[in-house]
Amino acid sequence: MSKSSKNIKSTKTVKKAVKDKSSEKNQTSNRLQENNEYLFSMSYAPSLETSLHWFQMLPVLFFTSVIVIITRMAAYDRPMSQFFWSSGNSNLTDFFSYYKMHAILASAVIALIILLYRVFTQSFYIKRSYAYIPMIIYMAFVALSYFLSDYKLFALWGWNERFEGTITLLCYMVMLFYIINTVNTEKNVKWVVYSLAVVSSLLGLLGLSQALNHDFFRTTIGKKLITPSWFWDQLDSLNFTFTDEIYQTVYNINYVSFYLTLLIPLFGLLFIRSVMLGKDEPIYKKLIWGVLFALLLFNLIGSASSGGLMGMAVVVVIAIIVLNRRIISWWKPIVILLAITIIVGGLSYDRWSPELGGAINSVMGSKETTNNNEKGNNENINSDFDAASITKHRIDYMITEGQNIKIGYNGEEVIFKTFADDPSVVEITNSEGAPLSAIPTEEASTYKIEDSRFDWISLKPGKDDKGNNYLILLTDEQEWPFLIDKNGVMYRTGAGNFIQLEKVPAIGWEDNQGFGSGRGYIWSRTIPMMKDTILLGHGADTYCIYFPHNDYVGKYNAEWNINLIVDKPHNMYMGIIIGTGGISMLALLVIWGIYIVQSLLIYRRESYESFSVYTGAGIFLGICGFLAAGLVNDSSVSVMPMFYGLLGTGICINMILSKTKLLG
Repeated sequence: MSKSSKNIKSTKTVKKAVKDKSSEKNQTSNRLQENNEYLFSMSYAPSLETSLHWFQMLPVLFFTSVIVIITRMAAYDRPMSQFFWSSGNSNLTDFFSYYKMHAILASAVIALIILLYRVFTQSFYIKRSYAYIPMIIYMAFVALSYFLSDYKLFALWGWNERFEGTITLLCYMVMLFYIINTVNTEKNVKWVVYSLAVVSSLLGLLGLSQALNHDFFRTTIGKKLITPSWFWDQLDSLNFTFTDEIYQTVYNINYVSFYLTLLIPLFGLLFIRSVMLGKDEPIYKKLIWGVLFALLLFNLIGSASSGGLMGMAVVVVIAIIVLNRRIISWWKPIVILLAITIIVGGLSYDRWSPELGGAINSVMGSKETTNNNEKGNNENINSDFDAASITKHRIDYMITEGQNIKIGYNGEEVIFKTFADDPSVVEITNSEGAPLSAIPTEEASTYKIEDSRFDWISLKPGKDDKGNNYLILLTDEQEWPFLIDKNGVMYRTGAGNFIQLEKVPAIGWEDNQGFGSGRGYIWSRTIPMMKDTILLGHGADTYCIYFPHNDYVGKYNAEWNINLIVDKPHNMYMGIIIGTGGISMLALLVIWGIYIVQSLLIYRRESYESFSVYTGAGIFLGICGFLAAGLVNDSSVSVMPMFYGLLGTGICINMILSKTKLLG
């Protein structure tokens, strides 16, 4: 062998050695980096660049995508006779929440079993994440609120037709932890997105059938799918109260638009990616994302819920801030999305226009004469008169004290003094004790006050079939029956129970109780409730128990059915504070807030090339829209699994992108 040949061979050997050393150095660097990403790991913990087995992803997919579609008839018992505002019916039926709650519990149990399997196989690991400490704090205060609750049954399992109690809230956190420590790669992310796409398509088509007044759940097959076989001979009696309304499988039209704020930005960005890939992406994928975007947008707009529209407005604003100049380079797919939005908005104009107009009027304080009896409020009790009748006089208060009934109006007070020994006698005076006379009206045995300040108030005697004597007051066609008893006068509720009336604390919206379709009234009564739950709540999902249902005057002034039961605050944040306390709310805000700040920093500088980047940005925008819509919507078992599923996936994508940036 020549000398030159030996030199060439020697040079190749040196290069190979250098390459091997460099490779070994890179692998060591990657291992150190990976170890730094673990908070804890066992000896056989997989690499964080390894996609976990599809079986371990099943709880994630089921929790995030499938639970929302579960609809099934369930009968259950609740001790309702203890509440004065209840009809006392303890045998209740649910279609949209009971089995979703059980599915959430099943998901968490399976996730815990898989985590236990990882421990036994030495493959258990915990990624580093900012979320764990606030999650632990949140779970601690959820549990403490339960243990100190006066209504443990309801606090444990949740309120009727809602079922978002302590068990459910703890399961949310278990699943969030599991998702963070399961979704490792882009392949895992795609499983989540594609499962969501399939389920969203089914729900979108169902919503379309409901909008066209051909609701699948009104068909024989649809009814059989959601009822047990023993009920099939009674299918004709099953009629939902919805008429051409898009409620899908989430019960309330508000919840439809609520969860769709999560999905529309996601599928919109995936459509943009598909178009920008040009010939590298098959045309059928572009069509799939475009059609899915249009279908879900129709469901959101067609649900006629202004809360979802508000959430989407926030999405657009944040998208402009985050995407910035990229919007110009994406002009082609964005123009297509805008065209789809205009077409869908035009086709559904008759659905969203009245809702949006009503929302604007309610925000501006315009007079509303409609009955704010939203679908989804449970156990509505019929009053003697139609709640849509226009209230002409705003009562300051109506209270009972001993044998007296006091009514405040425009700073003045009228007092009706009753006598148990002689129910036919009623003394009427003003606040200073000066007597007021009553004169007969055209109606038999009915008198009205002669004083011009109170001549809109009439009174008449009454008696029930048990022989009890009543004084019945009438204000603008609303009857107020008061039992005359030796122990004091008491108001008879629409449920037939007797209570004392008192002033109910209220803060804000005095001149606009109809703000946000009646939310002004609800929030004005909810804010004073929160002073008792700054630290600990009354127990998860116990809001309905603590709402002042004896505020019949407040509902009367708001032009509601005065016996309407308010079972939720129509504000996710208020509901959390009442249920599990202010500290638990702060803990969640920390989780959400850090994710949002982190995402803002990531998606403003990303190059937008990979599937993960577009998906992460879409999830981020959806989370922002959802949290904004939460100001006027409630947490529920129909929407929160998808929210926490996507939040966990979004956190994982941020980890993946941060790692890629660091190693790249």
